[in-house]
Amino acid sequence: MVPMTPTDLGLLTLALFAWVVVAVLHVAGRTLHHDEVFTDVTPGVIPPQPARAPRHRLRGASPEYDGEIAVAFAPPRGLKPGLVGTIVDGRVDSYDLTAMLVDLAVRGHLRITAVPLAGELSPARRHFARRDAEPPRTDWVLTRSDEHPYDTLDELEEGLLDGVFRGRAEIRFSQLDHPALLALRETQVGLYREVVRRGWYPRHPQQRGRSGCALIASGAVLAGLFVLVRPTWAGALSAVLLLAASVLATRALRGRTPRTAEGSAVRIQALGFKKYLQTAEADQFRFEEAAGIFSRYLPYAMVFGVAQHWAKVFGDLARRAQLAGADPVEFDLSWFDVAAWQAVDMATDLLWWDSLDGSLDLIDTELVAQLGGGVVEGLGGFATELGEFMGSLDFLDGLGDGCGDGCGDAAGCLDA
Repeated sequence: MVPMTPTDLGLLTLALFAWVVVAVLHVAGRTLHHDEVFTDVTPGVIPPQPARAPRHRLRGASPEYDGEIAVAFAPPRGLKPGLVGTIVDGRVDSYDLTAMLVDLAVRGHLRITAVPLAGELSPARRHFARRDAEPPRTDWVLTRSDEHPYDTLDELEEGLLDGVFRGRAEIRFSQLDHPALLALRETQVGLYREVVRRGWYPRHPQQRGRSGCALIASGAVLAGLFVLVRPTWAGALSAVLLLAASVLATRALRGRTPRTAEGSAVRIQALGFKKYLQTAEADQFRFEEAAGIFSRYLPYAMVFGVAQHWAKVFGDLARRAQLAGADPVEFDLSWFDVAAWQAVDMATDLLWWDSLDGSLDLIDTELVAQLGGGVVEGLGGFATELGEFMGSLDFLDGLGDGCGDGCGDAAGCLDA
């Protein structure tokens, strides 16, 4: 064997030093990618002067708070469902956008009608649909309200409605064109931008380190130089070690975007509300309060993935009211039309048989009282099916990748 020279030892030392750097980056990354929380404050509480309040990064295996969470009986103050869904998991997914539309319907800005799918999907809809997804059986007609409800829209909501409808009185989801899909994408980017603007994230929640390719390329160049300097087994080993270290360094640097202490507190508040929605039972509610609370909180149940449970609770409550001989529970479901539900699998048998006498038109409180909880429970299926329909759009899945800090060009994000 050829004896090692000082140059060989130097190259091996440099390669081993690169591995030491990787180890340091790995340890530092486990801390830097963990969320911040306020120090000596009850989880979920934001101090009066949050900017000056002491804070620290979480320690341990979990990068986000996973301790005890108190039940909250209302969503975080002033936060719409889309923002709540975004702060909980750091992603804007199909359920967040669907919940925004349902929330707008509940507030009187539009009406949602479930109908059987008729005809072909629009070219834009086919282009973005998952290739392995089954064709949808249900279509959704959105009708914009002619009246102006006593409710104000924020900039994101107004942009979503204007972009999707574009002056039309109604649209079918199956016929969404490219400008309407772009409006959905712009809403996604807007939600990411908003969580950054509010100080819940220091940058785009889905942004990953972009230095990986450059780091690997630099490692490859240096490895090649090592071999050129010493075309021996020591030079080759040093080159391999250096290249491997550059690859592992990219993994150490490529971590999640951590929440700020304010973002962690809002997330904990939201999870407290989720705990309430997913553990609610019918006997917790008085009959007279059910009417106002069901629809108001349904969009939040959608973003938390507990819409089925929330609907079942109020279906049980409606049936209990009937059995107790109490006044019918008058749910406000004027925002939703079930006239076509007998044509899709979401219909209940009770709703189907009742429709055979020709009396079924648009759902109203009297019909709900007659049908008990069947219609309300069906809304859980509605929430799931509508979210899955939106989720079948491919560009709604890799959310945030390539969108910089959430403040970039929406069209550029669409193409990313």
